[in-house]
Amino acid sequence: MDILEIADDNVHGSETLTIELLNAYYESFLKNENISDKIEYLKMKKYEMVQLMNILDIIKKFRHDYEFKKLIDELNKSFSLSVKNSFHIFDRRKIVTISWSKLVEEAIKENRDKIDEINILESRPMNEGAKFAEKLSNEGFKVKMYFDAAVYHALDEESIVLVGMDAILPNLELVNKVGTYSLAIASREKNSKFFAIGTKFKISRGYYEFINHPFNDYKNKGFSLINYYFDITHPDFIDGYIFDFGFFQRSSYRDLKIAIDAIKANIFQ
Repeated sequence: MDILEIADDNVHGSETLTIELLNAYYESFLKNENISDKIEYLKMKKYEMVQLMNILDIIKKFRHDYEFKKLIDELNKSFSLSVKNSFHIFDRRKIVTISWSKLVEEAIKENRDKIDEINILESRPMNEGAKFAEKLSNEGFKVKMYFDAAVYHALDEESIVLVGMDAILPNLELVNKVGTYSLAIASREKNSKFFAIGTKFKISRGYYEFINHPFNDYKNKGFSLINYYFDITHPDFIDGYIFDFGFFQRSSYRDLKIAIDAIKANIFQ
């Protein structure tokens, strides 16, 4: 993908688009191309993707080609460590999730022998959850897909909720696919454990602003359509966070805040 294709992509998640961005930026770097207009367009279109914005802030300082490879290696290492740390949560046999997170996918595969069933919310309007359900089913997992509004039926006291992470805010609030907050509320009512998985590159450095994305299917229908890509879940609803730098349960949230502050000072200075 080139940078404009990345900006207009509404299918892939931040993990995939981050690698595509690094490759596209690297090619332009080698050719000494002026891509400032493309980058501004990308920022406008993908403002809500915190990892992409973080990566842009890092690579704009690069002066040598080897720095790109080093960053890709670091991204891959962080991803692998988060997947490895996910073993802490798999003490129940049913997994519930929403949308399609690459980290959730790899955590499920890593702990396959501990899982009997996976329930996935459809994740409208782009139906990422349905695509994820089809992929896991084709790989031999027992999968059930639920419409987003049927979230309560997907949960019970024997289930674990594992969701991805588009961002974690300084106060530990979770930004993820819209419907995550509803899933968190429902999980509390159903006595399901709720966990989120991410990496240090998902750390947001400030306030999160929601953007409405009108859906073309409902244009000129005589009413306004509100379509947010993401929502925010308060840490009170989250039993634990899985990161490349550790696994943090409620009792260690203070330690997580300290770790996040240190990472922001070290990486995003």
